[in-house]
Amino acid sequence: MSNLCISSLVVRTKPSSLPAVSDRIDALQEAEVYGASEDGRLVVVLDTSDNRKAADMITDIQNQPDILSATLIYQYDDQFGNQVEAPA
Repeated sequence: MSNLCISSLVVRTKPSSLPAVSDRIDALQEAEVYGASEDGRLVVVLDTSDNRKAADMITDIQNQPDILSATLIYQYDDQFGNQVEAPA
């Protein structure tokens, strides 16, 4: 049985690095940049097979050059049939 794990992140970078960072994240399999702002924020969605893979991808994104932060905002994992949202 396949599992579905969807996570959304806000990734922060310097505005001057935005195009390069966006391209690098879009090049990752199972990752897609859904939006960007001129001040260096990206909305990224991960569509992975499990939450361990999502956690590893978030760590990999955080460790990329020019990434200031990558914050998990939302995660759904159908293995558990529930949602996890970061506190406001």
